[in-house]
Amino acid sequence: MQYLVLVGALCSVVFGSVYLIATLQGKAQPNKVTWLLWAVSPLISVVATIAATGFDWSILPVFMAGFMPLLVFIASMFNKSAYWKLSFLDYLCGIVAIFAIVIWRLTDDPILAIIFSILSDAIASIPTLRKAWLYPNTEAPVYYIGGVISSTSAILAATTHWSFSTASFPIYLFILDTSLMLIVLLRKSALSDNKMTP
Repeated sequence: MQYLVLVGALCSVVFGSVYLIATLQGKAQPNKVTWLLWAVSPLISVVATIAATGFDWSILPVFMAGFMPLLVFIASMFNKSAYWKLSFLDYLCGIVAIFAIVIWRLTDDPILAIIFSILSDAIASIPTLRKAWLYPNTEAPVYYIGGVISSTSAILAATTHWSFSTASFPIYLFILDTSLMLIVLLRKSALSDNKMTP
């Protein structure tokens, strides 16, 4: 099973690197609030899962789900073409997401940490979900395709000893990445069809 997880993590690196390059080239314009919190939340979940159950191969894709966004966030700082103007909604979601992280620190409970890291990550995703719907050309779906593959491998790995700690974040990531992948692909297709209409 660990080989399956390693393949999933490798997919995360490969597909994430494509998005990273697109960011450096200014072809992708990541929302900085989302991508920073996408880095923080999974990494918190990894620490919490290790605290709750020890190391498990299923957390490797979750770690990659935090590490690659961290690289994208850093890359977005080096190219003005990759800049996405932040709105009040972006900042509000960022504040609420950070508040969820603070609640976890106050409770110091690994299960609550995972719940609030998922909540934080989901709230942080709202600006990018909105941006992907309204401006799909600012996104590269390849990252989310890699996320679907990686999270699927983590879910399969978690089935060997199923628990909330090992399965919850991979399931959430699968739902999120599938949603973003479909939104970007379908909206880009719709916009392309509209341009072709006389």
